[in-house]
Amino acid sequence: MGASPVPPRGKVAAAGRRPLLLGAFLLLAALLAGCANGTYPLDFFYEMHYQQSYKVHEPPRVSVPTGAVPITGRALPTTENPVPGQGIEEGARLYAANCAFCHGVTGNGEDPVQQGPVLRIMRESYGYGTDARPYTITPDLTSQEVADLADVTIFGWITNGVTVMPPFDKLLTVEERWLLVNYIRTLQP
Repeated sequence: MGASPVPPRGKVAAAGRRPLLLGAFLLLAALLAGCANGTYPLDFFYEMHYQQSYKVHEPPRVSVPTGAVPITGRALPTTENPVPGQGIEEGARLYAANCAFCHGVTGNGEDPVQQGPVLRIMRESYGYGTDARPYTITPDLTSQEVADLADVTIFGWITNGVTVMPPFDKLLTVEERWLLVNYIRTLQP
């Protein structure tokens, strides 16, 4: 009997390494492909990345002509009360419905209705009306400070709000706001 043919040692080792090296190379190639820039393997929110309405660095489709968009804001339509001294009864009704809760029934900001729900909360919880956070304007509509104001200033505060007072431009018409100004004038001495 003859000796069995045994391949030389170097060839066996090389033949055994070849699949290992090929597998390692394929694994490395797959890992590098997965690390490529800009890939989303699981695109959960695809609508945010590929939306039709906006693309990154896309210029505006239609440019606005110069001067077409006002940058100075709207001017107040009038600087004088268009209905001075009129509609006091209607102004009183509007005041009772919209203003008395905060400014009080008599407008002095200190009556029992006002002290309970609003001023107390504003002072205790938020510090308004204290030395640390003084009022921008006084809630006392009978004060000399308010009496010295122009009608259009009071109208502007009613329209746009001030400090913790909300704006009433969406709730009351322009005429109703002027009637409120007229009624507030009757509260002052």
